[in-house]
Amino acid sequence: MKQYKDSYCQISYNSATHQVYMKWLLPPDETALLCGYSKGFEMAISNQASSWVADNSIGFQVNVSMQRALAQLAASRLKQTSLKRFARVTPIDVFQELVTNSIFSQIRALSRNCIEFEVFHDPKDAQAWCTQAGHLSVN
Repeated sequence: MKQYKDSYCQISYNSATHQVYMKWLLPPDETALLCGYSKGFEMAISNQASSWVADNSIGFQVNVSMQRALAQLAASRLKQTSLKRFARVTPIDVFQELVTNSIFSQIRALSRNCIEFEVFHDPKDAQAWCTQAGHLSVN
């Protein structure tokens, strides 16, 4: 298992499930958010990951500027990945789901490469859903 960790997040890659798992430890500012996702994309690209779980169980808010910057980063890097599914884990909060949908709408507007995404409230459910993408790509 490959790993990266800083003050804000921990990222691991599981070769058995072809999955990147990012867990936020502290609410990031925009720089830390983009740094974490950049490291996650590097891990996804170098390992040809088929899925990614971003665990925001701590429930930090992503402001509009952060949403735009994250969408631009994702749109520019998605074409280099093998990702099929992306799951975001949040506390039960409709605002978190709206933000996730907003970010993915922006990504779709900026990129031809689209992946399936879903919001979950339990990390295990998110991992199971994403793992299905790994099995689908092998078959």
